[in-house]
Amino acid sequence: MKKVIVVALGCLLLASCSAPPPDVAKIRKEVEGLVEKSAKDMMAGIMDTTLSQYADDAVSMPNYGPLLRGKPAIKAYFQQMMNGVKFSSVDFTTTDVFVGGPYIYEIGTYGMTITMPNMPEMSEKGKYVTVYERGKDGKLKIKAETWNTNTMPPMPGKEGAM
Repeated sequence: MKKVIVVALGCLLLASCSAPPPDVAKIRKEVEGLVEKSAKDMMAGIMDTTLSQYADDAVSMPNYGPLLRGKPAIKAYFQQMMNGVKFSSVDFTTTDVFVGGPYIYEIGTYGMTITMPNMPEMSEKGKYVTVYERGKDGKLKIKAETWNTNTMPPMPGKEGAM
């Protein structure tokens, strides 16, 4: 009987040492703040502050593009993508936030309107997944991301398809 009590007390002690569950609502607000900052940066045509949200070893998997590894590759992609592009509206909506260990997973949708030289204004809608990790400085850093459009590209042989 004494062994059972000792084992039960040991289990109780171990259970009481576990970390408290994460405050998902608080983490969601933090994620939404980062997403809002990114939208404002895109509208202003700047990316440096948004790039500071990425981990040095981040992976980005853009729509219609190659896998990008590391902040320098992501920066080069954004610079090329934004060359001549003006965002007249950008809207990100976080639909889900999940917390698993050191990672935060965000699922969301986006809508944006852009203009490019010698082209009419275009609107785009799509969805994305972002994985964050808390950095040593306590801030969330983007570890991995991917996004894609809701619009089907024109198919060969189908006039006016879009």
